[in-house]
Amino acid sequence: MTLNEYVGNCHNHTPYSDGTLYHADIAHEASRAGLDFVIVTDHNVWVHGREGYYDYEDSKTILILTGEEIHHLDEHPKGNHLLVYDTNTELSQFSNNPQLLIDKISALDGLSFLAHPFERAAPIVEDAVYSWRNWNISGYTGIEVWNYMSEFKSLIKSKAAAIFYAFYPDLGIRGPFQETLHKWDELLASGKNVVIIGNSDSHGQTYSMGPVSRCIFPYKFLFQSVNTHIISRKPLTGNITTDKQIVYSALRTGNCFVGYDLPHPTRDFRFHAYNEKTRCIMGEEISLKNGPVTLEATTPTICNLKIISNGKIITQKKNTSKIKYTVNRPNNFRIEATIIHKLQERHWIISNPIYVK
Repeated sequence: MTLNEYVGNCHNHTPYSDGTLYHADIAHEASRAGLDFVIVTDHNVWVHGREGYYDYEDSKTILILTGEEIHHLDEHPKGNHLLVYDTNTELSQFSNNPQLLIDKISALDGLSFLAHPFERAAPIVEDAVYSWRNWNISGYTGIEVWNYMSEFKSLIKSKAAAIFYAFYPDLGIRGPFQETLHKWDELLASGKNVVIIGNSDSHGQTYSMGPVSRCIFPYKFLFQSVNTHIISRKPLTGNITTDKQIVYSALRTGNCFVGYDLPHPTRDFRFHAYNEKTRCIMGEEISLKNGPVTLEATTPTICNLKIISNGKIITQKKNTSKIKYTVNRPNNFRIEATIIHKLQERHWIISNPIYVK
């Protein structure tokens, strides 16, 4: 089975909302960081005319797509930010009704992901907690399980911490909030197919504290940190129309995983399942009608691996690059990999589930 892997970041901002770099410069930084695609998601504005391939002499060609991050500006408490992809039209006029907004997106065959669904307050940062607050909605594609800037904000508990982590962020970054992982497992256990993605939420803004100024954080740095890796049986072609649908198809079905690429690149992680007659990858279903199903995951370097079902660890192995397990009952099964970085164990890879039926 020939598989193609492409690395992208699906949550970024330009000066059309509150970022600092426009599309061409974001594309350049992303290509220098080794990404294959970027989705720009400005707040409450669908920016037309910027999609396409961007080519640079000093780095690789990169695909830029346009999405949007929609939220109701007058909502209190603030929150309910929704990442919207592949609708090709402005929908922020429906921001005051999350369920109606999701329904409109679905009617256009678009995708919707709950952005940074759980956030934590940072006492010295004059910013709201932008958690997802309306869990009575349905029909969304998935959730942003790991948002780098949300996690960074949670570290800023004092002025000393702000200065320290501004210069050494990877000493604080550990992984998704446990509340987010627990909620995802709860949704999966209820029978919902909920896709996860992970992103940088890059803005590139510079902050000052007394004499100290720091960009928190450069786009290139963030593009080398938390990303979404898609797995596709079809290779990208260089045609914008074709490749746009390859990217969105993988995000729609969950043929993707979240990788923290800073400690060690996560390219070449694979998770698949098979029995005597069938084979599938993450995001897909496989039936027990053709016999017990073997789950198998491999990583590009030594790590600690777990197979998790409905929030419970089914099996785990330490200091390995491969894990294998046979199941004979229906459920969802996903992979978590952790790695030692800067003397601490940190989340490294989180896969979408394989659904055994």
